[in-house]
Amino acid sequence: MNAPVWRVWLVTALVCGWGILTIRFVTTSNWPLAIVSLVLAVFNAYTLYQLTRKGK
Repeated sequence: MNAPVWRVWLVTALVCGWGILTIRFVTTSNWPLAIVSLVLAVFNAYTLYQLTRKGK
């Protein structure tokens, strides 16, 4: 899969953003939003892995 460079950067920014929000929600003990943010960060990290995987 040859992804455009802008999409790789966009997904990277999303992973960072969801990770920051996860940390923020955990520190304020807002567990439902922390779980949702963590799930979205993991999903976007997997998407980033798929976009940057070699050999496809």
